[in-house]
This record gives sequence, structure tokens and C-alpha cells, in this order.
Amino acid sequence: MQPSAPDVPVHHVPAYRRVQPISHPTGSAVIAARMETAFAHRTWSTAGLDGRARCHAFFVGHGRASFTGDDGTTIDLVAPVLLWLPRPAVGAFQLLAGSDGVTLAVAEDFVWRTVGDSTLAAHLRLMLERVVIAPAERIAPHLAELGTAFSALVRESRDQPPGASAMMALHLGLVLLHLWRASGLGTATAGLRGTAATTAQRFRQLTELHYRENLRIDDYASMLGVTRAHLHDACLRTTGRTPLGLVHDRLVSEAKLRLEQTQVPVEQVGYGLGFRDPGYFSRFFKRLVGQSPGAFRQAAAAAHPAGEPTSFAAWP
Repeated sequence: MQPSAPDVPVHHVPAYRRVQPISHPTGSAVIAARMETAFAHRTWSTAGLDGRARCHAFFVGHGRASFTGDDGTTIDLVAPVLLWLPRPAVGAFQLLAGSDGVTLAVAEDFVWRTVGDSTLAAHLRLMLERVVIAPAERIAPHLAELGTAFSALVRESRDQPPGASAMMALHLGLVLLHLWRASGLGTATAGLRGTAATTAQRFRQLTELHYRENLRIDDYASMLGVTRAHLHDACLRTTGRTPLGLVHDRLVSEAKLRLEQTQVPVEQVGYGLGFRDPGYFSRFFKRLVGQSPGAFRQAAAAAHPAGEPTSFAAWP
């Protein structure tokens, strides 16, 4: 995987450091490398390294990151998080200062050989053909296992010892199973229609892509090819939240992070989240959080010693 040129459009940052390409055996089916903590933002392109069709995964262990597709759509990522990108997804992945993780580029044919053709494989194949995000609350209990799997992938990819291909397939399989479970597609709920869980998961993925665009729930339903009633029922039965409630949850979560970790004026935080009226943003935030954005920022600042950043992601 190569770092992108400085003119690649990224959502977050004014500047980042150029990173040298990582050396790997030519034609390696798996290219895995650690993204070490640094004082500057770094950006990688998912464009093909060697002309081979590849899928990508980014595991962010600490800090924050984002992925911006060629269409300009940006996904914000807060650690710990695992992002899966199928072969057609091309764009720029940016790791913010003070963050760390692992990058993974896997030949598409190697992915399908690893998945195989079992009954479970059919579910994995459906998942792996689209962008998937495994959020913090779902992977946190399994960080040790994921860390071990990614460490093994980095080691085997780099050193290529005897049996490296078989070892990488084993550990990649573990990563994909954790991704499947954490994505919500592996959750079995009594009496829940299989299509409901799938619809809710697809909606959560679309929410990550579009939550700043002020789309209507009817727009999401149309993109999913389902009725508004079906989407409402699927989300309520799977998550206990309505589709609108899930969109609002995502907006509030991002607003809190920006208020805590930046000094951007409140109205600019609102603009960045798609609110064109600062007054409406303040009322929206207060209604859902119980205090105004300014009061929330003051309370967050008081909870930390003066001059102490709330996270590495707040570094310039």
C-alpha cells in the first residue's frame, strides 16, 4: 500500500507527512504493516500497489482516522475500530497524529480462498462485497485476539517463512469472523427475520457515510431498496432504536468528540455536521444531551487538567 500524493482530498486535515512505501515481496497475496504512532497525520491510498485486485482492511487501535472515497464521501473512524473495504472501494485512508494501527491489503482471490465455500462462507461473501465498519463497542471485548491475528499477519507478510501463506489464511480467517460478528451480521436474535438484521446493518453502514448530509429516512430506505416501514421495523427490532434515533445518535457522538477535542467554534462544529442554522444545532444538541454545546465543552474541559489534550487526535 502506498502513501497518496498531497492533493488527494481528505476530510480532516490541512497537512500530513509523506510516508515511504513499505517493502514487501513482489506479488505477495497479503501486504500487512503496522501504522506506528507519529506526530503528523499520514495518508495512504488504496490504489493498487502491484496491479493485483486487492481488498483492504484498516485496524485503528488508538486515536482517530478517516477514509475518503474517490467520490468525496468520508467515513470518520474512532478507535478501536476495524474498517473493511472491498476491491472496488478506492480512496485515501488518513491516520491522525498520535494514532496507531495496522493496514492490510489482501489479494481478492486469496480472500475468497480463505473464506471457502461452507454455509458460513455464503454470509461472509455477502458481507465482504461491501464497506463494513466494526465499531468500538463491538470489538473492544476481542481486542487481544484481533491484536494477535494482526501481529501474525504483519510478521508472516514481512518475513515470508515456510508455510506463510497457510498461516496468513488462518489469521485472516479469524479477522474476517471477528469482523462478521462485530458488524452485527452474526447476531442471532430469537424471532428476528434474517432480512431485518441485514437491513439494519446496511442502514448503519449508510449512516456512517451520509449522517452529515441531512438525508430523510425515506432517502435511506430508497437507497436500501426497502420501504420506510420495513426499515423502521428492522432497526427497532435489531437495535431498539428507530432509524432517525440512530442517525441522531451518530450526529451527537461526533459533535461531542469535536467539542471535546478541538477549539473550533460551536457554530463551525454545527456546520461541519450539516447544520446550516447554528441556533438549530444548539437546540438539537441540548435536547439530546441535556446541555448546550458550549456548556458541554466547558464541562469536558474542566474534567481534564489544563493543557492536557483529551486524546492524541487533538494534536495539531
